Parts: sequence; structure tokens; C-alpha cells
Amino acid sequence: MLKKKIKIISLITLLIISLFAPIVNAENETNENQAVPINETQETITIEEGDKYLFQDSVAIDNPVDGNLFIMANTVTINSQVGGDAFIVANTINIEENGYVLSNLFACANIIHVKGVAYNIYSVGDTLTIDGFVYRDVKSICNTLNINSMIGRDVFANCSSINFKEKPNTENTPSIASYGSIQGDLNYSSDEEIAIPEDSVAGETHFSQLQNHTTFDISNYMYSLGAILVSAIIIWLIGLWISPKLLHNASHPITVRKALQIIGLGIIVPIVITLLSFIILLIPITSHLTILLLCILAILFFISTSVAIININTMICNKLKITQNLYKLGFLIVTTVVFWLLTLIPYAGMVISFIAMIWGIGSASYSILIKEKSDEKNFDSDKKFSDSEEKQEKIESKPEKVKKEDKSNKSEKAKKGTKKTDKDKNSEKKKDK
Repeated sequence: MLKKKIKIISLITLLIISLFAPIVNAENETNENQAVPINETQETITIEEGDKYLFQDSVAIDNPVDGNLFIMANTVTINSQVGGDAFIVANTINIEENGYVLSNLFACANIIHVKGVAYNIYSVGDTLTIDGFVYRDVKSICNTLNINSMIGRDVFANCSSINFKEKPNTENTPSIASYGSIQGDLNYSSDEEIAIPEDSVAGETHFSQLQNHTTFDISNYMYSLGAILVSAIIIWLIGLWISPKLLHNASHPITVRKALQIIGLGIIVPIVITLLSFIILLIPITSHLTILLLCILAILFFISTSVAIININTMICNKLKITQNLYKLGFLIVTTVVFWLLTLIPYAGMVISFIAMIWGIGSASYSILIKEKSDEKNFDSDKKFSDSEEKQEKIESKPEKVKKEDKSNKSEKAKKGTKKTDKDKNSEKKKDK
């Protein structure tokens, strides 16, 4: 009995000591080192939900982001997990060891250094260095590609040099992440073939030499001509179908004042939209509107050349007094071809394209912003012109009426005269009798 009691008492004491031992250690640590409790440090880590739009000189992502990243900065450092895609334009991009991009990394930077993990990498820049791990593919256009760790699948590169970290010569088999290796295929283009170390590419290596295309390729010219023709015709047809009033302003003669307004709008509107997009980007509530503004700006740039060609064609058709849409369409094709040929002139073609872009943006903005005033004035002038024409027709028609009336009066007088002569003859006969 005593032995059983002693065993029970000893077990109870051991349990009590094991329960209170961690509490005593925690108290000692907080008293001696004055450390912050673990619960408080966990509360400070917050997960940022939703997409992030950042425009700063230096950006550091230290908290997990459950969404996509849109960053434009000088230096970008990612120290945490990114749940979506990362779209980054910067001078230097650093994906640190704790950085983890769960989806795709789209990077445009001078220097890109990946020490952490990324799913796919799509990059444009001068130097791309991979010291971390890439789950799948790397597609890059760069000057120098440094592969110091493992890439899970294929590499597609257009670069001048590719450098691999050599496999260490040790008796023990080194880990795959300790040297540069590609587990899939290597497809690269360069001026000259690059020496690839053995056992660094698990799959096949395909090389294609970059060539200077000095020969005349007519297909590219035909493609550009077809693109500008199709865009001009489609925009002209949309203008006739949706709102012919947008083409109404171009049918009137362009004064010096109107030309200056169009050129001013062509310069000011893109600047204003760009500034507004940056200002709205800094406000978290309205940051999503930046995509809408940038889309509007892209549409203006896309249709600018076609709008300028349509305006030129409309002025030509008005001078030639062409009213049928079928003939206008034919002249539009001719105008587009002539404009395209002018853009092929060295140096002068760039100036012509730039002027057409400004004029197209300004003309589209003028039709939208100054639509009501210009239309009212134009319609009033049309009414005045039509009224003046009616007056002239009335004035011209008056002499004809007067002539008709004179002729009718003369004929009546002649009839009366004949009647009088007949009476006079009868009276004279009576007198003779």
C-alpha cells in the first residue's frame, strides 16, 4: 500500500512540475531579456487582402498579400508571400529569401535578383539572377542571365550570355539547389552559341542565332498597310452607325481657332489623363479607376491615326462635293494608302505619324467635349445658309412672276383694245347711216 501511495504521489508531483515548468521559464525570459510575448508578435503580422497598387520611389512588401501586386518604383523588395501575380516596373527588383510569389512574376527592370521562390518568371531587363527556386518556366529577354539554383522546368531566353553556377566537386552528392540547373529544356537565342556546362540541363538545348534582317520583307509592309486600312474603315463605319454627328464637325471648314483648339486638346488630354491616373492611384478607395483611365488613354492612342485619316478624307470629299458614302469609302482607302506611303519616308514619316496622332486625339476630344456648342453653331449656320438660299430663290422668282403678270396685263389690254376698236367701227357705221 505504501509503495502504491508513493508512486501516486510521485506521479502527481511530476505532472505539477511539468505543467508549471514552461510558465516559470517564460517568466524568467521576460524578466531577464524583456522579450515581447509570442502572442503579441503574431498579432502584428497582418494579411493584406485584395490587390495592391503602389507608386513610390522605394517599395517593400513585408506583410503577406492575398492578391495581385501592381508596382511602379525605383527599388522594389519583396520579403513576404504574394498570393497572386506580381506586375513590377522598376530599376531594381529584389525577391528576398522570405519572398514567395505564388503565381507569375512579370518584371521589367534593369536588375532582377530572385533569392526566394517564384512560380513563373517573365522578365525584360539587363540582368536576371536566380539564386532561389523557380517552380516552372523562365522566359526572359536580357543581356545577362545568371542561373545559380534550380529551375523546375524550361527556360526561354533571348540574351547575350548565360552563366551557370558550377556543380561542386565533392564526394557526397550535392543538392540540386546548390548549383545552377534546368530540369527541363533550354531554348535560347543569341549572337553566338554559348558554352553550356554538362549536367546543367536535364532536357535538350536548342540554340537559334540572331540575324540582322537587312533584306526587304514585303510581308511586314503588307501587314502594316492592312492593319491601318482595316482600323480606318472600321472606325469610319462605327462613326456612321453610332453617331454621325462625330463626323459632322469635320465636314465644316477648319478655321485657325478650331485647328489650335484641336492641337491643344491633342497635347493636353493625354497629359491630364496620365496625371489623374497617378493621383487616383495614390488614393486607396479610387485606385481601381486608374485601369479605366489608362484604358481610355490607350483607346485614344489606338484610334488617333485613323481619326486623322478620316478627317483628311472628309475635307477632300467636301471640296470635291462627294456626298455618297460608297464614293467616300473609296476615297478613304486611297487617302489611307497615301498616308501610309508618307509614313515610310525616313525621318519625315515619324514627324507625320506624330502630328497625325496629336491631331487624331485632339479631334476625337473636340468632338466629345465641344460637341453641343459646335453642333449648335453648325446647325444654326446651316439654317441661316438654307434661309438665305430660300430668300435668293424668292428674289429670283419675283421677276419671273412680274414678267408673267406684265404679259397677262398686256394680253388683257390688247383684248380690250380690240374690243374698243370694234365698238368704234360700229359707232362710225351708225353715224354714216
